[in-house]
Order: sequence, then C-alpha cells, then structure tokens
Amino acid sequence: MKPFFRSLVRRCVFMVLLLGQGALAAELPAGPWSEPEVLKAGLAIGMTEVQQPKFRDGVTAFFSCRVAALNRLLKARDNVDMDRKLRSKTNGCLRKMDQQMEDFLTEDQLPRYQVYRETLVQHLPGM
Repeated sequence: MKPFFRSLVRRCVFMVLLLGQGALAAELPAGPWSEPEVLKAGLAIGMTEVQQPKFRDGVTAFFSCRVAALNRLLKARDNVDMDRKLRSKTNGCLRKMDQQMEDFLTEDQLPRYQVYRETLVQHLPGM
C-alpha cells in the first residue's frame, strides 16, 4: 500500500474509533445527580464559591456511603427484604449528609437544601 493511502486509512480508523468512543460515552447512563430537576434544586440553594466544594464533597460522600452499603448488602448471606434494608442504609447516609450540610449552609439555605435532598431521593433507584 502506498504511504499516502496508508496514512489516509490510519486517519479514518482513528476518526472512527474517536467518534465511536464519543457515541459510547453519550449512551452511558447518568446518575440521579444529573437529572434536570435535581440540578435545578441544587442551583436554587444559592451557594457561594466557598460552599460549593463542600457541598460537592458531601454529595460525593453520600453516594460513596450508599454504594458501600449496597455492596455490603449484596455480600450478606440473608437476602431477605433487600429493598427495606437498602432504604434504611440510604436514610443513614442521608442523615450523615444532612449533618455535613448543616455545618456550612446558612439558615436561609437549609430549606432549599431540603428541597434538593427530597428531589435527589425521588430520583434514586430503589427508593
């Protein structure tokens, strides 16, 4: 094969692979935190730039706690009433998140945070 065509073929293969990865990434399911209603509720809290990283850390800790609880439940021997157990563990993780948020949100922001929390819970699978 001539060098020009070899280079053209390589470029075409590269573009197909690159576009294919973008299509795969677009098809990946997003988490409940990326639902439009949840995003709107989060923006409605009206946090400062100092509060935003703390909020992000709190929400990340909540999801980490929930995933860890789900993994523990899946490893357990008794798989009776998994839905109830997951709801219970999730509520514990939510209480931890509430405590973290109360540390830095103002009194005016807490009711708007509760709206965010309820909206997030509505979009969680298994709740």
